[in-house]
Amino acid sequence: MPRPGRRFLFFVTLLMLFAGGCATKRTITITTSPPDAQIKINGIERGRPPITEQFVFENKEQTHVVTASRLGFREQPVPIKSDYSKDTLHIELKPFVARITINVAPVPARVFVDGRQVGTGEVDTITRELEFTVDAQNKWTTHRIAAERKGFEREERLISWQDKEPVYNLRLQPQKKPLNITTAPPGAQVLINGEPLGNSPVQVAAREFPVDLTTDEAVPQKLRVVKPGYDPIEMPIGWDDGKSDYHIDLAAKTKTVRFITNPPGATVTIDGNAIEKDKTGAPSTTLQFPPINEKGELKTYQAVISKKGGEAADAEWHDTKMTIGWDQGRQDYSVALKEILTRPVQLLAWNLERTDEGWEMTPQVTSTLGMKDVTEGAKKEPPLQITKLPRGTQIDTLTVSPDGTRLLFTVIYGTTPQTFRSQMIAVHTDGSGGADYLSDGKSLEITPSYTPDGEEVVFSSNRAGRRLSVWAMSATGAPGITQLTSGNTNDLWPTIDSDPKKRLFYQAMVDTRPDPRIYMTQRGATTLTDMTQMSGAQPRVSPRADAVVFTAVNDKTGKRDIYMMPDRGGVPRNLTNTPDIDEFDPAWNKDATRLAFVSDAAVDEDRRQNLDLWVLDISRPERPAQVTTNGSHDDHPAWDPTGNNIYFRSNRGGEWAIWKITAK
Repeated sequence: MPRPGRRFLFFVTLLMLFAGGCATKRTITITTSPPDAQIKINGIERGRPPITEQFVFENKEQTHVVTASRLGFREQPVPIKSDYSKDTLHIELKPFVARITINVAPVPARVFVDGRQVGTGEVDTITRELEFTVDAQNKWTTHRIAAERKGFEREERLISWQDKEPVYNLRLQPQKKPLNITTAPPGAQVLINGEPLGNSPVQVAAREFPVDLTTDEAVPQKLRVVKPGYDPIEMPIGWDDGKSDYHIDLAAKTKTVRFITNPPGATVTIDGNAIEKDKTGAPSTTLQFPPINEKGELKTYQAVISKKGGEAADAEWHDTKMTIGWDQGRQDYSVALKEILTRPVQLLAWNLERTDEGWEMTPQVTSTLGMKDVTEGAKKEPPLQITKLPRGTQIDTLTVSPDGTRLLFTVIYGTTPQTFRSQMIAVHTDGSGGADYLSDGKSLEITPSYTPDGEEVVFSSNRAGRRLSVWAMSATGAPGITQLTSGNTNDLWPTIDSDPKKRLFYQAMVDTRPDPRIYMTQRGATTLTDMTQMSGAQPRVSPRADAVVFTAVNDKTGKRDIYMMPDRGGVPRNLTNTPDIDEFDPAWNKDATRLAFVSDAAVDEDRRQNLDLWVLDISRPERPAQVTTNGSHDDHPAWDPTGNNIYFRSNRGGEWAIWKITAK
């Protein structure tokens, strides 16, 4: 017979076996709406549905919890007990709900949410619950609320779940409409409610028409037209179904005027209104001439005669302005127009191309846009044209002597590698004297710069063979020329610093490399220093001999930025840091505090990007200032010693020339 302790253990074991045998199991497939929710079962992450899970219930009271969650929806827990009889479980997630209040002022109005009116009639406040969730890209959805009332501008606002306050105030503004008030003849004083608006024709972009809240109709405003020699005319104007144009006729002495233009086919506007042509093709119209004072003096008109197009597709003429008075009844007016030669301006430039045999210099011809207007707008002093060369002359780079008395530039010509040549020409900046030719025009000689003492000019030339190397010669054109670099590179943009060692910095195109390098060497030495690990072009050493600026191309955008590095090389600093804007041609001012450069950041009146001159302060390069805004092709800046003016190349006026502009 078993002992009592063993008997107790036996019964416990039977109870445990009995309990395990009575467990209930349910296999359930879980889905959700939206279908990409996250599922937790009893707090354990199970991933996204559909999920098939076997639930074990040890007793009837045991509960499993299935929780569905997703961005933009409220978390939804669902308890599962042993009596759950379905083999599927679908959980419908609910969006978030915000209770918002919309206030309307200064008067009640109809309120809309997402284009549908809420509430009835016009209200000054209303409260609604709105659902907020996320779209397919997990961006929070928004709602557009609006308020409308007759006689007021519709007011709208976009609201979102992230808004801090649930109260939205919509303030209605009186309805506005444009006004175009004309008189015949024009020039009469126009007043509304005693407020002078100017002389006709008058245009008002947006005139308010307040509403009488008792009638919901616009309060009439009194239009008054006054002109010496005529009775004042008054008339009420209201909303008038949005009518904008109001015309008032005043009777006066009249005559028919006719314009005979040379060349024919011109357009004539009188006080801004275009006149039609008669059967002979001449612009003709009838004008009224009311008295403008007690002396009996009659009104005059301002006529503008203009012409675009002609036998040449790009032909234009200057507008001619003239005053038309009574002139003892004179009817015919003859006008000779002055032609403007504005057209695309051809640009001849040098270009280095990498071939199987290394870097090759080739001419490149492109078309640039030159504006007929050479000024910089009414608010800025116009630039001064320095050179007036024969039509078609192709100017390349330029430089100014350290004392500011001489301007040196290159003229290039030839459209094939065999005929591609240039000449270096020096002129006095004050316009005195003639031009000095520093080269014979038998070679390609480009990118000159003066040495700091102004005694010499260093430049790139292919006079010694197929490749470009750096040379030095007297700035006065005295005999003698020295080759400063040699080897299997094409060397460009030479510049010499003020260091006693007379260091030479230049851009080198190495046949084995696809990018330009910046080298430094002591004049007369053979050793070279590769200034930076990155590629670089157009090096310019600081007048203080402590830094070098250069340009480098962004590999992703193909645009250039301007960099600065120590005079002995090292890690460069990006001064402009604008990967989507092309910036190049850096030029130091005399005290090395500012840089002039070229950028295509701005656009002209036709929204075309064009090259302009900009200036940045070295101490805060992130705030550059635009110097030229003409819309023409402006480049190759060079400072004068005062630091107040910049010389530059431009095609403004339809031809390439060198100009000077104030850079303050």
